[in-house]
Amino acid sequence: MNKKINNKIKGINIELDKNTKLYELNGVIDKFKRATDKKLEVKISLSFDTSHTTLHLKRIRKPYVSLITNNGKLLDKKKLNKGNKQD
Repeated sequence: MNKKINNKIKGINIELDKNTKLYELNGVIDKFKRATDKKLEVKISLSFDTSHTTLHLKRIRKPYVSLITNNGKLLDKKKLNKGNKQD
């Protein structure tokens, strides 16, 4: 798909027949995830009906990062993760 158009797509619903195996959807899901911007995450859900299954792929904006300070000094995210390892 074109990169400009791909960034504007917020979600896709794919209707499948009842004989579709779940592992057959891996390629579609992986391609959608690869085309998704790093600022977004992909939410995957399935809905089942008697005659068909629907695969729902939605792009949801990740939460904004909040700044963490210690005595007024900004903490580096990498240092914070290393410093929180407590036994």
